[in-house]
Amino acid sequence: MCKSRVSVVRCPDYDTARVKESVQALLAPLGGMQSFVSTGQTVLIKPNLIHGTPPERGATTHPEVLRAVVEQVRDAGGRPVVGESPGYEGFSTAARKSGLLPVIEELEVPVVPFDTWTEVQLEPGHLVPSLPIAEPVATADVVINLPKVKSHGLVVYTGCVKNMFGVICGTQKAQYHLRFQDREAFSRLLAEIYAAARPALSILDGIIGMDGNGPRNGDPAPLGLMLAGADGVAVDAVACRIVGIDPLESPPIRIAAQMGLGTASLRQIDLAGPPIDALKTNGFRVPRSVRTSARQRLMSGRTGRVLRNLLTTRPSVNPGGCRGCTICARACPARAIEMRDGKAQINYNKCVRCYCCQEVCEHGAIELATPPLARLVRR
Repeated sequence: MCKSRVSVVRCPDYDTARVKESVQALLAPLGGMQSFVSTGQTVLIKPNLIHGTPPERGATTHPEVLRAVVEQVRDAGGRPVVGESPGYEGFSTAARKSGLLPVIEELEVPVVPFDTWTEVQLEPGHLVPSLPIAEPVATADVVINLPKVKSHGLVVYTGCVKNMFGVICGTQKAQYHLRFQDREAFSRLLAEIYAAARPALSILDGIIGMDGNGPRNGDPAPLGLMLAGADGVAVDAVACRIVGIDPLESPPIRIAAQMGLGTASLRQIDLAGPPIDALKTNGFRVPRSVRTSARQRLMSGRTGRVLRNLLTTRPSVNPGGCRGCTICARACPARAIEMRDGKAQINYNKCVRCYCCQEVCEHGAIELATPPLARLVRR
């Protein structure tokens, strides 16, 4: 059986020269960038730009990683362009806040907005007959995926597979959250989007990741690593093992592997770099939000709302941290958030536990809270 190759290198910080050397060393066991990019090809580089967040927070792809990848693409003869669809903020605003825009402007890389899409038809048996993939992604010769290593309130971990959710344009992402409220169904959707977006290469930025209240308002997690591979599922699986997560506990990874989009089994991965045991880190924290599909079905309907409120992790607003900016209310696909006396309040009878509000809150005022009865049941 042919194994998926995953390359791992240590990189302690975001020094420009050090990141450039690290990316070169990272790609060498994979055949270099020329194994993925040919002369004259248009290469869509898709960073993780969940929202405009300073790079030191660890929530977005670091500017120096983008710089190094752009330079590698050009050295291979490709024509790089950058595109992304941040949550509820324009690309230029988010890219400026995250430090990506100065690098993009300095290197004169074209930005391709994700404001039009192409309906990519799927084979029978998928959740939906087609997916609205951003047109620059659908028409690019090569797609390079630049995710971050982060914890995630809904799916435990976010990396290569989850990052491709950004190829869905604008508010359509919120509608998918509302349509596929079951975590398993939503995770399958993520896997199907990953397959439709067809990234040829994933380069995972784990120099500084994020744990705790991720994927935006957690704490910086200095991991000092970068990972890469053509099989993003395998890259995610290795990253999970390094930070102490069973990759099968993250539904998008498990489902993508079941669909044959890659492998999550270390026995089927050829690791180029230090062994995982030498790379493992302690103390990487993930939100306690795991819910089974069966439990969710039990909690559907009018009667189930009571059980859902008693037994599921839910977003909780800290009134002292809430600035009344209304971003969470505008982001909520279920319209479960209202502003009262200048503060956000959540109607848990409407809340679908998608945690979009927690993702987009600029001020870290929304965290995931587990009700006391749920904590007792988990014990």
